[in-house]
Order: sequence, then structure tokens, then C-alpha cells
Amino acid sequence: MLLPLANGVFAPVAPGDRPVFWAVTGRLGGHSVGEFSEANIAQHVGDNSNSVARNLEDLAGLVQIRRRNLALMDPQHGNLIARVTTPGIFHGVDSLVSEQSDVGLVAMGADCVPLILYGSRGDKKPIISAVHCGWKGLVAGVVTATITELRMQGASEIQSVVGPAICGSCYSVAPYRRELVRTSNPKGVSAVALAVPGGIDVRGGVLSQLALEGVNSIVVGGCTYENPETLFSYRRDGQTGRQGIIIAMREDRGQS
Repeated sequence: MLLPLANGVFAPVAPGDRPVFWAVTGRLGGHSVGEFSEANIAQHVGDNSNSVARNLEDLAGLVQIRRRNLALMDPQHGNLIARVTTPGIFHGVDSLVSEQSDVGLVAMGADCVPLILYGSRGDKKPIISAVHCGWKGLVAGVVTATITELRMQGASEIQSVVGPAICGSCYSVAPYRRELVRTSNPKGVSAVALAVPGGIDVRGGVLSQLALEGVNSIVVGGCTYENPETLFSYRRDGQTGRQGIIIAMREDRGQS
């Protein structure tokens, strides 16, 4: 069985809220072998498809749904958002947003930042999101764009969970990448993201973007590069699996 790094529930706080379950995964407890061991959840990396299917079934079970109800991304490192009404694979987007019950939104990563967002909307059902953000997403503003979308859809209180990602010390990059991060973000965000000379701390930048928008965050997991026993890292290993984060809303009404 796939072992989560952490899981939890966004408890209902408003009359329209439902319980919203989330989980963050690493590489432990799944069915894959070799460089993909054990809990790879990505079909596109060269892993055995049957192993991945079993891992995805376990992933769905962490939030009490079935694999057929998962919504997955084919991310392009931009800021495009898919509005999800049914499960499936959504191509060319780095953010999924939904008010649909019993659909699990998934973001994956092996150095990039996977995160989820929960927006309470008073008398209406909550709205949820899963986001994939690498350095290009930091430049494109996918996190801010998603928060803007949630607020346009009526979210007044937004919370987040941010999964594991590579740290700035382990992610040295070409100078032009740092310059793009600097020029595309507010000074406070870029100062955090570029605090390590020569590197980009993408998760630090994401957390700063969230804080700037007034969004409280739970942070799960450490640096992907520094934790080979528990986390996948593309920069460290090349061919490797993907961990991820999942969020799903149940139809059961909570108590305000």
C-alpha cells in the first residue's frame, strides 16, 4: 500500500462546506520496482503500467475515491488552468480547479512543487485546486493565477498544502533563469526564491507568493534531492518516478 508523507482533512467552516481530503506522497509503499520504486504515480516515465495503475488506485484510496475518478495533468510549465467537471487527463495545463465532488485532483513532481488549494465559499460548495509549479511556473505566476481563479469563483478563505521540492542549494541554474524569476515576481518573493547564490528555491518562492496573497500553508516533506530513500528527484537520478499530492471533496455536508 502506498504510504503518504502526510494526509488530512480541511474541516468544514462554513454552511456550504463539505469535508475535503488531501494526501501528500513520497516514494514509499507502492508497487513499482527499480529506479521507480516504490510509489511512482506517473505513467509517462517508463515504469510498468500495471504497477503505476496499482499505485494510482492506492493514491485515490487515500482520499476515499477510486482511480477512475482521478483528474491528472500533462503539465507544460506555464500558467494555464483547467476547469474540471469530470475525471481524466488534462493536457497543456499546470493547474486544475474544480467544485465537483468525488473527483480527485492530482499534481505530481520530482523536484517541482506540487501543491493543493482549498477555498471556502460560504453558503456554496468549496472549490479546490491542484497545482504543478517549477521555476517556469514561478515566472509564469501559475500559483497567483490559480488563487485569482478561486476568488473569481467566490472563494473567500483559501488554505494550501505544499509538497516536497528541490531546495535552492541543490538547484543551481543558469543566470538567465534567476533573472527571469527576479523580474517576474515582487521583490519579496524573488528575494526568497533567489536567497541561495546561483540557485532557485522554487518552493520558497511559491510559499512567498501564497503568503503575499494571504493564504496559509502547510508544508510537507523536505528537499527531493537530499532524500533519496523517501523522495524522487529528477535532477539527482535522471530516470525516476514522481511523487505527488491529491485533493478530493466528498458530497457529505459538514457542520458549520
